[in-house]
This record gives sequence, structure tokens and C-alpha cells, in this order.
Amino acid sequence: MVFTTPANFDRRTVIRKTWATDPSIEIRWKTVFLLGHAVGDSIMNEYLEDEGKIHRDLIRGARKEHYGNLTLKTQTGLEWASKYCGFEFLLKADDDVFVNPYNLLDYLGKPDTPKTKRYTGKCRGPGSRPFRGEKYGVSLEDYKKTTYPAFYNGPAYLLSSDLVHKLVEMLDVNKNPFKLEDVYIGMLVEKMGDIKAVENPLFRYSGQCKFAPDAISQHRVSVQCMEESFNLAVKEE
Repeated sequence: MVFTTPANFDRRTVIRKTWATDPSIEIRWKTVFLLGHAVGDSIMNEYLEDEGKIHRDLIRGARKEHYGNLTLKTQTGLEWASKYCGFEFLLKADDDVFVNPYNLLDYLGKPDTPKTKRYTGKCRGPGSRPFRGEKYGVSLEDYKKTTYPAFYNGPAYLLSSDLVHKLVEMLDVNKNPFKLEDVYIGMLVEKMGDIKAVENPLFRYSGQCKFAPDAISQHRVSVQCMEESFNLAVKEE
């Protein structure tokens, strides 16, 4: 499930051309794009309507596309997956993340990879301190503790289906949730009590176009780099 914004058509296009589609006869993965509503932009919403009809892979939430609504957007995505999809694992990724589906499948197929209670990615904490200002900041009123629980960075993390269903049960539609979606997911998983968060080195930040042959995901990848990385991944496969 790729988190995207209405205007990022070029990113959705390159993902569709590369790692989104499984070429196998027996489909092993499916990719959908989750986005909010482009409020006040009727032309953009018409484009999205047409894009959805053509590709049939857009999950469009009714809420405004805005960073402040990211947790509610995540809730929409998890609820949709829980209700309409039959799946073993859900990989959440942003649209500037390159996913190597072959490495992902190899990882999931290993005997020592748990098939339930699996929550993994690039780990933060426990013990990381909240910012109190700017984009990623939270006020003392919203979060009084001085440290966060363990959580996985929002650009890419993996959940087994049993955890997705449990998270949907725990999400409260009547309460405005914590605005940092990755931290919020970590909070909910911590409440489950029996899930241990561990660093997974296969989920990486990149920041430059440098293909990592063993990585599952690389964050901050340009459109051009996405295509180059996928071509290298296919050769490795």
C-alpha cells in the first residue's frame, strides 16, 4: 500500500512501471495507492477519477490530503485492507520509496520469518525523544511523556495480517488520534503487549541513487532512480 498525494502522478506512474506489478502467472503481490481528497481542486479530482478508472488501483479517502490527516489516512488504508483484501502481509510505503519485491518475497519466505505478530522496518527507539515544534513536533498537551515507544519509520514498514486486523479494532474513529502515524502505530502495537520491535537492516534510508542489492526498501528515491534501481533488481533476480 503506497501512500501518495493527488499531485504525485509521476511517482505513481513509475511505480506502476517498475515494482508495483507482479509479472508471474500466479500473482504474489498487489500494489494499491492510498490518497486523500484534493479539496477545492475540481480539475485534480477529475484527473484522479479518470486515473482510478484506468488503473483500478487508487484507494481514495474522503478526508483532505494534508500531513495533519496522515494518521486518519493510515486508518482508512488499514480498514480497507482488512475489509476487502485477503493477504498475509501488508507493506506500507511512501511514494518516494523503492521496494525490491524479490528481496521482500525472499525475506517473507524464510523459515525463520514469523508469519504472525510481525511488525518490522527501520526501528526508532524505544527512547527517542519527541520534537516539540515544526512539522514533526507535538505539544506537551498532545504527548506528555518525554520518550516514544519503539516504532518503525513511516516511509516503509511491514505488518502481518493478524496485526492489521487487531490495529483496525483498536483504532478509534471517534477520537482524534496522535498525528504522527508511525509513532501512533508503535503506540498501538505496544499496547498489544507481546510484540517486540527490532531493527531490520533491510529497510534503509538512501538519499542518493545508490542501489543496495540486499535491501527491501530504500527511502528518498527520485523517479529516475526508481526505474534504474528496478532494472538492477531484475538483473539480480
